[in-house]
Amino acid sequence: MPVWMALLLAAQHAAPAQDAPDAYNLPIGRGGTVMAQMGFTDTRTGKAVTADDIAAACDGVQYLLVGESHATPSHHKTQADLMRALAKRGRHVSVGLEMFTRDHQLYINGLSYGTKTIEEFETASDWKTQWGHSYAAYRPVMEAIRDLHLPMVALNVPRAWVSQASKQGYDSFDEMQRKWVPMLDLTNKDHEMVFDALLGGHPPAMGGVNIYAGQVTWDTGMAKTALDWRRSWPGSKNIMVIMAGAGHVMYGQGIAYRMMQLEGAKSLCVVCVHDDPRPVRRGLADYAFVGELPPAPTGGGTRQ
Repeated sequence: MPVWMALLLAAQHAAPAQDAPDAYNLPIGRGGTVMAQMGFTDTRTGKAVTADDIAAACDGVQYLLVGESHATPSHHKTQADLMRALAKRGRHVSVGLEMFTRDHQLYINGLSYGTKTIEEFETASDWKTQWGHSYAAYRPVMEAIRDLHLPMVALNVPRAWVSQASKQGYDSFDEMQRKWVPMLDLTNKDHEMVFDALLGGHPPAMGGVNIYAGQVTWDTGMAKTALDWRRSWPGSKNIMVIMAGAGHVMYGQGIAYRMMQLEGAKSLCVVCVHDDPRPVRRGLADYAFVGELPPAPTGGGTRQ
């Protein structure tokens, strides 16, 4: 994998580096900080809330974005808890997944339809190639999808498109690609600030490769897929829970910004903080979640 692509993948869900700008405290959106405690914290009030409280706050909202650190079990249990809370409240929940590309949709329906077990779904969905992170970590999500028969939506664009946008620009996209990625606006300075912070504050020069264009391609493509699905599945009780790396949803940027830009779609956001309880910017998200992290790998590795 080229170095620039590895950096871009890391930026989707990375915890801020120790010597980088604090990505949880950037000067974007609502000012001031709040202490994010274990569990959910309402960033407006600083008070602890529950999944049921967040589900109630979603009344009238069509999208709930939940930013994760990939393969962190507590984050995926939280996503499942939110799905169950929304369903209990009478919402018709679908699940939008960064993990799968849009052209792979036919391969991920079996779990929702009950024709595949959780174990069978790992192979049927080509999880290892499509995503590659620990499947076991996502089991709570898969159990919620199975139990509640929630439709799954493959949100992402093919990785080759990201490479194409980064190296050749949006002008190289053909008509079909533009249906999935209808624009590539690189002028959002707040979003670029988030992206830079997650790459350590000073993204390296990549010999003409515009890695930020790649990130915007990802975000815009996922936003467009979510909007297209919602249009094909109308109804006031319908809501999509979007699962993506925190870098795609922080500060109302990324996917949420592109959905608003494309169609004025409003959403709420939970960011799962990759840390212990800590202060975060009130503008980081509507809610912050802090959960237990998996043990650090042995042999000198680091957590993603």
